Amino acid sequence: MARVWLDVPFAEKDEAKAQGARWDPAARRWFAPRPGMPGLERWAALPDIPALLPGEDRTFESGLFVDLVPRSCWFTNVRSCVAPRDWERLRRMINGRAGRRCEACGQGEDRTARRWLEAHERWEYDEARGVQRLRRLVCLCTGCHTVTHFGLAEINGKRSAALAHLRSVTGMPAAEAESHVRAAFALWRERSAREWTLDLSMLTGAGITVVPPPSAPERERAAQQTVRQERATGAPAAPPVTARPTAPSPAAPKTPPVGAVSEEELARALDTVFSRPAPGGGPQWITVPRWPWFCHMCDTGMRPPDIAVASVTRTSSGHWRIVCRPCEWAHLVDDFALAAPVHRAVLAAAAEALGTPQSAATWDPRERRFRTVTGQLTDGRGECGTLP
Repeated sequence: MARVWLDVPFAEKDEAKAQGARWDPAARRWFAPRPGMPGLERWAALPDIPALLPGEDRTFESGLFVDLVPRSCWFTNVRSCVAPRDWERLRRMINGRAGRRCEACGQGEDRTARRWLEAHERWEYDEARGVQRLRRLVCLCTGCHTVTHFGLAEINGKRSAALAHLRSVTGMPAAEAESHVRAAFALWRERSAREWTLDLSMLTGAGITVVPPPSAPERERAAQQTVRQERATGAPAAPPVTARPTAPSPAAPKTPPVGAVSEEELARALDTVFSRPAPGGGPQWITVPRWPWFCHMCDTGMRPPDIAVASVTRTSSGHWRIVCRPCEWAHLVDDFALAAPVHRAVLAAAAEALGTPQSAATWDPRERRFRTVTGQLTDGRGECGTLP
């Protein structure tokens, strides 16, 4: 007897299984072993969604790049705006037309490597009307999807992995990849200065039920709340329930949870610590030396991945020259008597900024983000006259 296909949202799979539904790993879809099974009618399959959505442009913005959505639209994606059963149909269509391969790097799913296939939206921004219009849906693997949402990767402590994946897939040199990320954040700041109206007509034209998203201020409050949760726990938080509201969203709390450090607190602390000028003038740079040595500030041993102060210059050939200074940067942070959670957050943020080998970082107070360069790392103990 022919099996009967079902549309079962992921959140309801256990309930469907208890009612007798079965999983086909090859088709990656739930089915009823026979027609007319009581309890499974609610998941009866709807018609397949066409492989090309009305108005979709599958050539729009191809490849892998950092694709940051404006702040007011964080955590408001297609999945949060459609009914769960419609999302299951969309997900199946997107993965199927891509041949179950990432459209950026070509990799398939790998449970062992915890690599999944996920849907990602490509948006077109109408500056004149303030409209953010959905133009395309693409299938991306977990690694490529992390790159596109680079801001979230930074929050989750995955900046180094995301940058490495971007370089691996695109072939960008380190400096070009960092420049690409900076340009993406500059564009993000420009777009985040205004509110955007979402245009999801590409979905409604295909007969998909769209749940009206929250207003832009509500979306931003939900995004800020989620960011605080992720900073506090050190692990990704689920998109906020307010992404599909049935009632007005509560305002985000004015103070972070106990032990958490808000984005603003961390930025102010980094502004303070990095405002101390380097011994030779200019910004305060830090790096991770390759050589073990004694810290001249306390005569204790230090070795990678301890962070040291550095000076950064351009060579005559235009390359960066990073000269390590044998003092431990943590001592400089100690001088400012920061509260313990803020102190830890500052050290963690600096360590994350130095994830690329032979790199140096400094905090840019105007852009409120780290500026990182990669170049030749030099032992500067003799240059600054200290003992090894």
